[in-house]
Amino acid sequence: MIDYILFACCLFILTGSILITFKTKFIQIRLLPQLFIMLKNGIAKKELNQDQHTISPHKALLTAMSTTIGISTLVGPVIAVQLGGPGALIGFLLTAFFGSAATFTEVDLSVKYRKKLASGAYMGGPMQYLEKLISPMAAKLYAFCGVILMMVWSAAQANQVAALLDSPLLGDYRISTWISAIVIAGLVLQTLRGGIKGIGTLSAKIVPIMFILYIGSCFWILCVNRDHLLSIFQTILNASFSPYELANGTLIGGLVSTMRWGILKGTQATEAGVGTQAIPHSMTHSTDPQAQGALAMLATYTAGFLAFLSGCVALITNTWQDPSLPLGISMVAASFKIYFSYAGIAIVSITALFFGFGTILGNSYNGTQCFAYLTKNKYNRYYLAAILIMIIVGSVADVKFIWSHIDIFLVCMALPHMGALLLYAFKKPVPIQEI
Repeated sequence: MIDYILFACCLFILTGSILITFKTKFIQIRLLPQLFIMLKNGIAKKELNQDQHTISPHKALLTAMSTTIGISTLVGPVIAVQLGGPGALIGFLLTAFFGSAATFTEVDLSVKYRKKLASGAYMGGPMQYLEKLISPMAAKLYAFCGVILMMVWSAAQANQVAALLDSPLLGDYRISTWISAIVIAGLVLQTLRGGIKGIGTLSAKIVPIMFILYIGSCFWILCVNRDHLLSIFQTILNASFSPYELANGTLIGGLVSTMRWGILKGTQATEAGVGTQAIPHSMTHSTDPQAQGALAMLATYTAGFLAFLSGCVALITNTWQDPSLPLGISMVAASFKIYFSYAGIAIVSITALFFGFGTILGNSYNGTQCFAYLTKNKYNRYYLAAILIMIIVGSVADVKFIWSHIDIFLVCMALPHMGALLLYAFKKPVPIQEI
């Protein structure tokens, strides 16, 4: 029953993104030239902003990307394929393309309606525009769901980092999950003390290197197996509408299972329509909401593309059907080991560690913003303590349990937010149509 409920929810999320795409006249395609120009200029330009409470537009993008491109991006497609069949990868492409229009809209609104405090810091994110455009109750509901989801999401990331460090693939170099939990929690606490400025600086250094390292390795594996790519794509398409038989004879997939795992894991990987990307983008010193919204689409595109590549690698190497491998990041590491030997395990370990750590930081910061909205910027230290506890608990929790139930919290946050975006988009003229 729960799968059918989640199936209906993912249909609503995807339909909402499609409607926004048509409402904005395919903004994700029309702004591509401007997007790359802004990205090039932003990276080449030296940052002159010295305000400790704000960051440059491209650092806001990289901070959002560090939250979006995490272990969910690497592991999500493998989990979706194993539980929903190869056809689930279609969901990652759909959420990336149509969801980018929703990402543009939420970031555009977040920058436009953010609130500047007396200290000079900004309070941004969906809470601000939901309060002004829909109702204060909608904003509080979103913030409440965000407080919970960001803790669970951080726990899920820590879960896979700890699982990777304790993987049998590491042999004698395995690290206990309890040790990983304590170290991760300590590093997160130390970095968060630096605020958005410190997180943005760290993200600007981590994201590009890790992205190039991982995507380059995926391309190499796909190029080596280029003769099999056509059959892999045919498998994905055929499995989208019919059950797929595992090596042990178990049938998985079909339309309901494919949509349930593909769309929701795709939404989790790209954060499209969830609104969480809007929070770090609202901390930029840029005063151009539409330009920042255009930049934000890049995070959605890259996360969806990277997730699709990761899923294709799992299909080509067939590690997702190996019963000896635990569900999750170990399957990804096993795929890389086939082509890069132990260097492949090192590549996955390094990228997963940095991606996971960056996502935990971003999620923790986003959750703090949601908590601050509910408490009028008070008692943030208590929420930080709760996040650290969840990181420790998540690190030692069962992999399948925590990754299967995170969709429930995701839906509770994404549904009201997508409903609010649709209500606003079709209630008032959308200024982004004039671009």
